[in-house]
Amino acid sequence: MTYLKLTRSKILLACFAIASLLLVSFPEIDIGVAGLFFKSHFYLQQTWWEQALHHGVAIFLIVSVCSVVAIYGFNKIARKTVWGVTGKKVCYLLLVLALGAGLIVNAGLKDHFGRARPRDTTEFGATRQFTPPFVLSHECRKNCSFPSGDTAGAFFSLALVMAFGRKRSLFVASMVFGIAVSISRMASGAHFFSDTVTSFFIMFIVADVLFHYMLAPKQMLSASHATAVSPANAPTRPEPTAA
Repeated sequence: MTYLKLTRSKILLACFAIASLLLVSFPEIDIGVAGLFFKSHFYLQQTWWEQALHHGVAIFLIVSVCSVVAIYGFNKIARKTVWGVTGKKVCYLLLVLALGAGLIVNAGLKDHFGRARPRDTTEFGATRQFTPPFVLSHECRKNCSFPSGDTAGAFFSLALVMAFGRKRSLFVASMVFGIAVSISRMASGAHFFSDTVTSFFIMFIVADVLFHYMLAPKQMLSASHATAVSPANAPTRPEPTAA
């Protein structure tokens, strides 16, 4: 796999491995972070900003996906390239959302690890047992705590940045949005810190892997072709020799 040879892929995967190892080895991190939002109850639950961010994720996903598909349809019919929306980019975005947030986070992990949400555990006044991340349990049957579906949806914004510009300002905005949603989910007692961290890395890795195989090769080929035909690299004619 050529992706694994990239420096950025090694750094990203190493960060995920280190973060996961720390959170599994020191589960008190999850308890401590959740405790910041708990005073006899999760006092920020149902506040306007927590609800706005929680429900805003679904709106963000619907608006962003529908807008991209609509613009692609317009481009196809009118033979335009508005905002550079192509069929390949639409497929890329749909795959990131389906594989990352859909298959891996929700269908694969969330419904099988059985981790109770913070507000349902004995540490915070309820009856379920706390379990560390990546540990299978039976404290929850469906739509469980690990990992965070809302956080995964929010960090779908990373795929949008990769597909349309890869500008630093857009990346920062994407991170701010994802972190804000993560905080809102922790503040409401719906997720532990490790739930949100895991979702972030899953979405980042899925978006980056698919970008490398679906979008980056064409861009790099174009750049290589441009370099090859530039005047500086143009072949020179041999000087005629004197008779």
